[in-house]
Amino acid sequence: MNDLIRSAIAAEAEERVNSRTVLAELHKRKARKPFGLIVGVATLTVAAAAAAFIIPTAIKKTDAAPATSPAAPVSAANVLLLGMDEVGNTDALVYAHFNADSSVSVVSLPRNVKVGDDQLYSLYAQDPKKLTAAVETLTGTKVDHYAAIKMSEFGRIAQIVGGVEVCLTAPAKEEYSGVDLPAGKSTISGDQALAFLRQRHDLPNGDVDRTRRHQAFLTGLAAKITKDNALPFAREISKTIKVDAGWDVVEFAQRFQGPVKIQAATLPTEATILNNGPAYLAVNPGVAKAFVENQFAGNGAVQDACVN
Repeated sequence: MNDLIRSAIAAEAEERVNSRTVLAELHKRKARKPFGLIVGVATLTVAAAAAAFIIPTAIKKTDAAPATSPAAPVSAANVLLLGMDEVGNTDALVYAHFNADSSVSVVSLPRNVKVGDDQLYSLYAQDPKKLTAAVETLTGTKVDHYAAIKMSEFGRIAQIVGGVEVCLTAPAKEEYSGVDLPAGKSTISGDQALAFLRQRHDLPNGDVDRTRRHQAFLTGLAAKITKDNALPFAREISKTIKVDAGWDVVEFAQRFQGPVKIQAATLPTEATILNNGPAYLAVNPGVAKAFVENQFAGNGAVQDACVN
């Protein structure tokens, strides 16, 4: 950590971020404590997980020094971004397709989608491989990697970038989450950022609307990453990320030059079904696979900037 801080100070003195130095220091930190061993045990949002990749990309983008070797071939990759609540269930699932042109196509997967005898949210606690297999069956695609990160850090992370701008279609004030925001644009951080992301009560479409908030926060967060805040942001992210064993996140991020363009959508569900217990969501397999294929191809519809 001391080495990383010294690198940041040196970079500020030069008035630019040297991505090779920063990424090398992050790689050394990874060698001392592998990302795959860092456990995230709080609620996740799409913004939280995707930030693990946006940050190194932003650092690379601002590097003015010439490259010393040819860039590695860039290929697309599918990454399942997820997070666990305090009892080990997955609270949010986001399937991200990282394109070779540095754009990211995102499909949010509702946590209550039924797969076999289970719902998506319960599978990670049973076995991460069981969850990735279920997502592959549901979407007709291969999951290359997975990543998880704590949401409990995101109020502080929003503060690091000077707040994240979001837009609401109507005022939001709700006691369980603690959200208290006006209609229109707001810049949120700290407790209000967490409240904005966590609210599910008093929303017209429940978890679907909360998922759209995750997407809106992600877009606003990505827009705030600069050479001046990328290093402290990277330090916070590196404390909480958990990835599958053997995945070199630093190498992966270096392949994407930026700027990051994000297109987000939510997997369509057919109905809420009660089965003598908690509600769950049904998905038409053919519709789901076609929807993901279209989204990952970059053909998804552009969603409204303001959310419920």
